[in-house]
Amino acid sequence: MDNEAIIRYKFYLCRNFLDKLLSENLITDVQRKKIENAVIKRLAEV
Repeated sequence: MDNEAIIRYKFYLCRNFLDKLLSENLITDVQRKKIENAVIKRLAEV
């Protein structure tokens, strides 16, 4: 697999996890967006 595919897969897993936390009311939508943006920033650095 190339790096872009790996990054996309990691982001896909992260979004699924955040969706699960959101559905269980463990995080708010605002928190989810902040975490998602931080993950995007981090993945872009690698």
